Amino acid sequence: MQQIASGQRYWWRALDARTPEATPAFAPSQTRSGSSKLARSRPSLALQIPRGERRYHRSRRPSRRWVAPVLTFTALLVVTGVAAITLPIDRLKGFAGKLDGKANALMIAAGFGIDQVSVRGQHYAADNDIFDALDLPNVRTFAAFDSEAALKRIDRIPWVDKAQITRVYPSGLDIVIRERIPAVIWTRGDVNYLVDATGRVLGPVPETNGWVLPRVAGEGAARDAALLLAALRQTPAIESEYAYAERIAERRWRVVLKNGTQLELGADREIEGLEEISNSRIVTAAMKRAAMIVDVRTPGRIAMRPANDKLAKTAALDAPLSAGQQ
Repeated sequence: MQQIASGQRYWWRALDARTPEATPAFAPSQTRSGSSKLARSRPSLALQIPRGERRYHRSRRPSRRWVAPVLTFTALLVVTGVAAITLPIDRLKGFAGKLDGKANALMIAAGFGIDQVSVRGQHYAADNDIFDALDLPNVRTFAAFDSEAALKRIDRIPWVDKAQITRVYPSGLDIVIRERIPAVIWTRGDVNYLVDATGRVLGPVPETNGWVLPRVAGEGAARDAALLLAALRQTPAIESEYAYAERIAERRWRVVLKNGTQLELGADREIEGLEEISNSRIVTAAMKRAAMIVDVRTPGRIAMRPANDKLAKTAALDAPLSAGQQ
């Protein structure tokens, strides 16, 4: 046979065949042994394939590569279980610590260790608070690092508004911080605190205070200051003379102007009370001359008296309080 290759398929063509010879007639009396000798003397027509072009079939015997890992895992479970039953608690903790230490060493050697951390964007948030939130002394590899839990801990830092953690290959962390913006200065006792627009206390005012912010005082003032400041923006004449505001019994506001005038506002009536004062010509003219106490806690009624004379009579300016009628 001669091999003829065509692409990936193989075709075989027989060589020039010999002239067939006449088959000798066999007598019926020929023995069986003679027939077998004749069969062995015939030329073999078996197909011969070169060794380099033979195709071998994979053995159908199932692979046993999984046996070794399963046996190793089973042995580890057995050893751990025996240790948990037989060892005292103190020695068991030491045994578990050694296993964790070896696992961390292997992870670090494999390139999964955390070796470098960079923090950007923070000015007032303390670096120590951010690193404590990452918990790096207890989490030394990326396999054990929980980024979501770390972000939640960072968000609890007062100055942090939003944080983002990015892995920098091969072994670094990049943390970007966006801080909150102070909106007011809250005086509580002898300490001044910076507070943002949501009422979150950010921390004490730094010694090098560069913040020029509205001031409030009293319990609950930090939480409700944003509503008062929004009401003041609707009355620019009063806002321009604003000095500070004090929260009374965590229910209502007392606004103190620069000349000492006190505006007693009703609970949940900041906008209405300020509009009543600003729309009254008599009240606004009186406040420009001397310090007064202006009480608008009763709807539709303004009570006014000098701030330095407690025995002075109260002047009542009843409704209507429109600017055209005052």
